[in-house]
Amino acid sequence: MEFIQNTINWIKGELLEASLIIAFGVITIIAAFLFWKIGTTPNAKALFLPLLVSGLIYTTIGMGMRITNPKRMVEFLQKYRENRVAFIQAEKKRVDDFQYGYTISKIVASIFLPATLLIFWFTKNPTLQGIGIGLTYFALAGLVVDYFSQERADLYYAAILKALS
Repeated sequence: MEFIQNTINWIKGELLEASLIIAFGVITIIAAFLFWKIGTTPNAKALFLPLLVSGLIYTTIGMGMRITNPKRMVEFLQKYRENRVAFIQAEKKRVDDFQYGYTISKIVASIFLPATLLIFWFTKNPTLQGIGIGLTYFALAGLVVDYFSQERADLYYAAILKALS
């Protein structure tokens, strides 16, 4: 298999991930409005804003990925055809440059999850508890997304190293 096929597979995985992130974001936004409109308790109403913000963030991220990755596919194919070695070296640098994002998502989750527990232990305020649930929801979704994204990145990076050797 030519190296470019690894790149195409990477982008196809990004597009699938983007579609799932968009669906997750839209479902979260719908849930926020349902809690707001149908919810009858202060806790249900308090989930509106945290879920809406989480849903909007994830929808925006997914839409960005859906817009940029098809453009990348065309650009990558052209660059690969022009100079295969330079393309592979550029891809190594690109993958190296975004690896820190996985560490950041783990740090964010490590902060958000205990913060939610502290909120629930020390307050009965529905707004604060709603924010805590929103933080946890955001953190868990990020971990799930990055779990699969990092796996693809690791496989792609291995293919890059193999192609460079």
